[in-house]
Amino acid sequence: MERLCGALFGARRRAATIGRMKDLTDIQAARFAELARPYLAHPAVQRMGRFVQHGNVTTLAHVVRVARCAFGWSQRFRLHVNERDLVAGALLHDFYLYDWHKPHPGTPHHATRHPIYAAENAARIFGADDAVLAIVRTHMWPLPPQRVPTSREALLVSLADKYCSLYETLFLRNVGAQASPAPRQKARP
Repeated sequence: MERLCGALFGARRRAATIGRMKDLTDIQAARFAELARPYLAHPAVQRMGRFVQHGNVTTLAHVVRVARCAFGWSQRFRLHVNERDLVAGALLHDFYLYDWHKPHPGTPHHATRHPIYAAENAARIFGADDAVLAIVRTHMWPLPPQRVPTSREALLVSLADKYCSLYETLFLRNVGAQASPAPRQKARP
């Protein structure tokens, strides 16, 4: 048990830098900001800040974390990727624009359907190309198993999404700074 707790708390300290720019040089951080700016400045993307993703983390905070993480890995491991597609796909991968915690008749099966809604929004609002749409559609792999990432960028975003989602769920559940404007109320027993 001691070993497990030590591993978890050690992971928590290491995980504090997930999605931050500490591992990037100033030039790399400036490049990321340049690529992300057109998306982050758009009002439709800013709407993601109204919806909770994991715990108290907003969808906007989540997609930014995933984008920074995927971009950071591509730089750290010197992967040859299309940076523009990588950042765009990561920032738009959860661009579905609804609160998935509340049941909606038109949005059943959120886990498998939201990539399709996000891709539709990305195409309609940003005119995203096929490479970016493929990243968005396959980010939930292996759900469903037939939507497999077919590019380095798509695989990086899918892996970064899993990594950041786990971190947010385990370590950011009660972080007030990441809270949405209207936190969910607990159900009464």
